[in-house]
Amino acid sequence: MRTYLLNYKQQLEVVQGLSIPPDTTLRMDCPFCNNKNTLSVDTTSNNIGWYCFHTSCSAKGKHQGEKDMTYVNNTFKKKEENLNTEFYVPDSFKILDSSDKARQYIHKNNCWEAWAWGRADIKYDVKQDRVVFMIRHEQKAHEFVGAVGRALSSATYPKWYMYGNKDIPFKCGLHEQNEAVIVEDCASACAVSNVLTGVAILGTSLTQSHKQYLKSYDKIYVALDRDATTKSFGVANELKSYGLQNVHVKTLEDDLKYFNTKEIKGIFFD
Repeated sequence: MRTYLLNYKQQLEVVQGLSIPPDTTLRMDCPFCNNKNTLSVDTTSNNIGWYCFHTSCSAKGKHQGEKDMTYVNNTFKKKEENLNTEFYVPDSFKILDSSDKARQYIHKNNCWEAWAWGRADIKYDVKQDRVVFMIRHEQKAHEFVGAVGRALSSATYPKWYMYGNKDIPFKCGLHEQNEAVIVEDCASACAVSNVLTGVAILGTSLTQSHKQYLKSYDKIYVALDRDATTKSFGVANELKSYGLQNVHVKTLEDDLKYFNTKEIKGIFFD
């Protein structure tokens, strides 16, 4: 049988009839051209993909399977389990005091108190010339699951760089606080941590992991940088659609990292 006689639907029916188990990748004899070990079949991620490597055969296709709730829940569970996977700190990460530029950065951007009082673990990456904000394990504060680096030179690209797991927000604040402020970057999270818990989403959009993480807070403020006011309202609406109703937007005249503690208190409590 030649595949040019079969359309996509007919090919799919043949492949489905092979009864290949899910989450399997294999090579087998091709039922279309009858050549030995030329058909590759992939049933991972709840899909079915097939391709014959024989030059005279045109069998190929991919079918997106419907993801039932069991599949979705298992996938998300695996992702959740990976969020707190231990991160191996690179040898290039040194103490903050090893760089005058790094110390100047945290002073200028109001991160000093958060670092001095132990709310933020900040290091210096000598290899990439970055201030590095370490992301702690949720249950094991002495372990790290990732890090975020901020370039100290305008010539270094990208300005912000994620080490390790990219789905975990950077959090800075006291564990007993049930109110959080969503900000764009780690410096703003450190600045606001003198008043409330800062959660840096490293941009202006939420991931599914961010939303799941934020469910633990009773009250949430969205205070993205001053040039992202429209995005702040979008984030707030997205959280409300997710079931978090006690969400409030704070419009800013400047980024939070440029306010001192007294000014930040005025923004959230006056």
